[in-house]
This record gives sequence, structure tokens and C-alpha cells, in this order.
Amino acid sequence: MSEPASPFRDASDLPALIDPSLASSRPGRRRWWLIAFSSLLLIGSAVLAGLYLRALGSPATLPGLRAGGESVGGLLPGDLAARLHAIGARLLEQPVVLRFGDQRVRLRRQEVGFVVDEAAFSEAVRAVGRSGDPLADLPEWRRAQRGETDLPVPLALDRARALEVLTDLKESLDTAALDAKLDLERHIIAPERPGRLLHVYESAALLEAAARAPASAEPIELAAIVIPARVTKEGLAGIDISTVLGTWETHYSAQQIDNDRTYNLKVGAEHLNGHILKPHELFSFNEVVGNRTEKEGYRVAPVIQGGELIDGLAGGMCQIASTLHAASFFAGLEIVYSRTHSRPSAYIPLGLDATVVFPTTDLKLRNPFDFPIVMHYQVNQGTVKVELLGKARQYKVVFEREILEERGFGTGGRRDPGAPKGQRLLLQAGYPGYKAIRRRYVFDARTALPRFLGPPSEPLTTALARARIEPRSVEKWVVAYPSTEEIVAVGTGSPKLPRKPPPPPHRIPPVAKDTKPIGRIVR
Repeated sequence: MSEPASPFRDASDLPALIDPSLASSRPGRRRWWLIAFSSLLLIGSAVLAGLYLRALGSPATLPGLRAGGESVGGLLPGDLAARLHAIGARLLEQPVVLRFGDQRVRLRRQEVGFVVDEAAFSEAVRAVGRSGDPLADLPEWRRAQRGETDLPVPLALDRARALEVLTDLKESLDTAALDAKLDLERHIIAPERPGRLLHVYESAALLEAAARAPASAEPIELAAIVIPARVTKEGLAGIDISTVLGTWETHYSAQQIDNDRTYNLKVGAEHLNGHILKPHELFSFNEVVGNRTEKEGYRVAPVIQGGELIDGLAGGMCQIASTLHAASFFAGLEIVYSRTHSRPSAYIPLGLDATVVFPTTDLKLRNPFDFPIVMHYQVNQGTVKVELLGKARQYKVVFEREILEERGFGTGGRRDPGAPKGQRLLLQAGYPGYKAIRRRYVFDARTALPRFLGPPSEPLTTALARARIEPRSVEKWVVAYPSTEEIVAVGTGSPKLPRKPPPPPHRIPPVAKDTKPIGRIVR
């Protein structure tokens, strides 16, 4: 069976059916038109391909291209390198904020250790619109011409520089944990605060990640090691501070010239006021008070060094330690380690003082009781007072100091060209040196001691033997004070110079005659 006849003889009849006027067109004319159109397409494609290949081979960057917020379009390699270096340098001068808890440090990027990877920067700029794929590159060219392409500056981290900076910052950023304290003035519990130590290597990793990320004005959080407080607010519930186990007072000059020393006394006392010494816990003065630096608020004031009174940072802290030492002595705390000054102190009896120097010389005490002890400091109106608070007191204590040897002092001279010739100025009063024994007698609270404990020529043990009283314990320490040289300055300047005013006196009162060789205090 034959197929049905088609209504069209061939496809060439279709234009004639649509437009009868075309029925008379000759087939050669249509072929010429198609050939011409195809030729134009080929020529145009060849021209475009030539232009594209020419652009790919051009050493200049795309017109309109931007990098780091600045124009880098149409630049040849030499100019491009200089422009990219300048862009990177300006970026490195911009600030970056490092955040460590509630502390902020503002530095320039280059100070932190950020550097620009100039090779990668140049490669990224030159690669824009040169992928070899026209369908991808031509739209990129149009975006660049409109200023819509802005490449980020590739940053890296100089790790050695960053570690050096972080190590330097660690000293100022680290904060010690603060234990919860009983605020004995306001009768509240001051909450604890955990310590935060800068983790240098993890922080360096965070800086590396920030360098690789797009530039941002947001602070960079540094890594911290959190140190919990030893004493929490919850752990203070039910503490008994009804009894004063031991107390002592020392006095200081309230004159304006000694204001810096007074200020140091208050700063140091604040570190200890309300401190809780747990049952059988070892107390370290240097550990609790910490380093005495300007960062902690301390000022320059007179200190004793090598037997001589000089100006030093945190002068006065030995008075804070000595007052605590004396209160602890009478409270019955264990004196684990203490060291006397290189010369006696004017504010405390010979043998009861304790010097401290961070971090080498410490005062260490231990709570021997089964209940906590709370330190209460008061510094005002010329008096430093320490109370050690706890449960009902179980003991009474006698302090006895016996001088074994007394040595005289020498005299030294200094030349002072700032004073008129012949003027003599006493820079430091001389003081004898002593070797002595310090004893602590501990008795039951109910023990009745003799009214007369004996003359200052015999130790307490003699009177106790006569009264047939046996102490619970007797402890003994040997203490020594080298003699303090008297220092006199003699003017060697022009006789026409005005006379210099004498320096403020820091005279130490001599040991009272009625306490030689033995002096006692009963508490």
C-alpha cells in the first residue's frame, strides 16, 4: 500500500505557501544569503576569538579591577607590584583589636605578626578573567569594568613574631584567680573570680585563622586557660567568725610625705582582708598577695634593703606582713617560714617582724585548727590592725624574746656636691646589731599564769618551774639583725650653695632597758 501523498512537495515549497510572492525566487539566491550570513558569523567569531586571545596574552590587568578597596585595573607588571605592595602596607597599618575576656588590646596588624602574601596577591589579581573559558571570562570582564570585582588582600601570619608578641602580652593580660571573701565591713560574701591565663600557642592558631579569613573589624578572641578559685561563695556558708583568735596593731606615719607608703599599705591589706585560711591549709603571703607591681597599683616608698633605707616599689608591704605575723603568733598558727628584716623595725617589737620580697622571701603560715580562719585587716588613721577570726579560742600565748648578743654600729660618709662645703646631713641613723632567741609558750585557756613572770634577766621557764606550770608547747627560733651603719653626707659643693634641708628622719627607737635581755608579751 502506498503512503498518502504529502501536501508539500518538499521543504522548499514552505516559503511559497507562506508568501506566494517568493514562489518565483530562485534557489541560488537563497543559498547565497545563507553563505554570506555564515561567513559573517565565522569572521565575527574569528575577530572575537582574536580579541579574547589578545586579552589573555596582555600583560596588563583587567580595566576597572579593584583589590583591597583600591583600583588595580590596566596596570603592567612593574606598576602592579608597586601598587599591590602599597595596598598591603596600608592594610598592615590598620588596627586590629585582640580581646581577652573583658580586656582589649589595640595593635596594628603588622605588630601582631600579620604579613601580606604578595606573590599570591599578584597571582590572584592577574588571574581574574584569564581562565581560558570565554563563557566564564567575558562576564568577569564586564563586572570588572563596572568596578564590581574587588579582591581581598591575602594575609598570612609570621608565627615567630606572633608568639613573641603574645608572650609579651601574657604578663599584662594574665589575671590570678580571686577567692571568694567575707567582706567584714559590709557583712557580705564577695564572690570568687576565676583566673585567666593567656594560652600563647592556641592564640597564635586563632591569629592564623583570622589572617586567612576576610578582613574584619571584629575583635580577635584570644585563647584562655581558666583557673578556678580555690574558695567559692557556696563554700563560705556557715563560717564562724565570732571569736578573735589573735590580733595585733602596728602604727605608721600619717604625714603627707609618707602618703605613697600609706597607699601601699591599703593596697596590700585589700588583697588579704577577708582571706580564708581553711583547716590545716598552708598560707603563702607572696602567693595570695601576688607580685607588687605598678600594674597592681603599688607606688614607690621607703624600703629596707641590705640594712639601708632606700626608695623602692611597694614600700610598706613588710609592715602588712609583720602585723599578720604577730597576730598569727598569738593566734597559735604554725609559723612555717618567716624571716626578720636586715634591721629592726620601728613599728613592731624586735623579734616579731617578718620581711617579704616577691618572689624570693615569703611568710608562710599554717592553720593548725579544724575550723577555718578569716583575716580581717584595717588600715586607717595611722594604724594597721589584723584580726584572725574563728571559733572560740583554745589557747593563751606568751611571746618571749631573749637578746643573746648586741653589737655596735659603724659610721660611713658620703660626698654630696649638691650641698655647701662642710654641711653634714644624717642620711641614716645607726642601730646596733642583735642576735636573739624568740620563744612561743602555748598554754590551755584555763591555765592561770603567775602574776609575776620573772625579771628580764631570766627566761619564763624559771618562773613556770617555780609555779609548777607545764605549757602545752614551747617553740624557739634564733633571729639575727646585723648592725645598721650610720650614714652621714658631707657637702663638697660651693660654699655659696644654699644649705640643704635634712632628709626625713626614720629613727628606730632603741630596745627598752627594762626588756633587756628578755622582753615578754602575754595574749
